[in-house]
Amino acid sequence: MALLFSVPAVAQQYTGMSGLIHVPSADMGEEGEARAGVHFLNREFTPNVLTYKGDKYHTMSYYLSITPFRWMEIAYTCTLLKSTKIVDGVEDKEHPGLHRKDRYFSLKLQPVREKPGKWWPSVAIGVNDLDFRVNWLKTQHETDVSRVVNSYFSNYYVALSKHFRLKGNVLGVHMAYRHWRWSLNSKWNGPVGGITFSPSFQKNFRLIAEYTGDDVNVGFDWKLWKHLLVQSSLQNGKYFSGGVCFCINLL
Repeated sequence: MALLFSVPAVAQQYTGMSGLIHVPSADMGEEGEARAGVHFLNREFTPNVLTYKGDKYHTMSYYLSITPFRWMEIAYTCTLLKSTKIVDGVEDKEHPGLHRKDRYFSLKLQPVREKPGKWWPSVAIGVNDLDFRVNWLKTQHETDVSRVVNSYFSNYYVALSKHFRLKGNVLGVHMAYRHWRWSLNSKWNGPVGGITFSPSFQKNFRLIAEYTGDDVNVGFDWKLWKHLLVQSSLQNGKYFSGGVCFCINLL
């Protein structure tokens, strides 16, 4: 029997993990579900460390992720980076573009699971961008850090999620404490959270509002035909980010 508080349409973050829009949650994808997707990232949405010659830029990410067990989620994400291109051994400085990629893994574990009729929330711990090779003290002072160091998205968090059924509708309350390894991304450190709402007439649709520590984002995700997940969001009501994801259960 399905759990009382289960919500089939779990948002895919820009990392490819389940969550809200920018904020992580303690929700997990369906056990056995594999996902492949692409996400447009507005320059206002990306970490401040992600720059080209001192300026931020729009980009995209694409990912593969899976929930092999109900308590574990893993993702592999690539984010396109702006740089010059080498043509016939010569650097083409006149036409920079999204020629490089930042690759990283993300992991989320859910040691406590929300259950029907119980008061406790789901609890999850996670990390995005598992990369410990960076000499942080040396690279913090580089002028164009995006060309000399990876781990732009490196952060870890603890998240809580609790859902309430209201006349067939589902209201989700999500809180997290997050820490980003780059000081340039410290605006997103500390308590973050949001709410989700799934109407009784369309349980695969979620309205989302969240506070990232610096921004207020609103948006929705919608799982269509069991396999296509769409997400759209506005950062501070102005800057669009969004993407699509193909989902399939391998069990």
